[in-house]
Amino acid sequence: MDPITIGLAFTAAQAAVSHIKQAIALGKDINSLVGQFSKFFDSADSIHREKIKQRSKGIRLGKTDSELGKEALQIAMHSDALREAERQLKDMIIWQVGKPQIWEDMIKERTRLFKERAEAEKEEAKREVERKKKVAKQCMFAMCFVGFSMFVFCIIMGGVAFYGTLEEKRLIEEKNTKAHMIRYQQAKMREIEQKKELDNYAKN
Repeated sequence: MDPITIGLAFTAAQAAVSHIKQAIALGKDINSLVGQFSKFFDSADSIHREKIKQRSKGIRLGKTDSELGKEALQIAMHSDALREAERQLKDMIIWQVGKPQIWEDMIKERTRLFKERAEAEKEEAKREVERKKKVAKQCMFAMCFVGFSMFVFCIIMGGVAFYGTLEEKRLIEEKNTKAHMIRYQQAKMREIEQKKELDNYAKN
């Protein structure tokens, strides 16, 4: 939560406390204040949770020491003030209204909701870990596939280059062989012509 959201949550909790106190002072039925109690507990709990989150390293990223100190002080003061307000509400319901069972029931319900939310957050965190593992595996598979593809591509290109070299060598050898045969045939023909010339010269 950013400082503005924290301030709004604290203001909402204070407003709910003020409304509850006024209603109790006027003798209104405590059961009609369920919405205000819910608003107070929701706002107060969000600040209490933020106080716990401040101990984690993740919330410190991207913030200066001054910002962290200011937020920590703000959250700590708000959290302590709301815990004191909660104690005052408890005392009013038990001693002024005379209905301690209502407070106990609210705390039981609040505890139940805490547990459900904690379990839900735990499951969500577990799903997030599994999702990250799955993404990591997919990335690893993709990297392996790309690496293997590059390896196969290099082998193929190397084979093509090797085949091209062999084919070029064969063509050169074939060309040289043909040239050698032509020179050999030309030499034989010259030899035959020279022999004919010698025979003609001997006859004359």
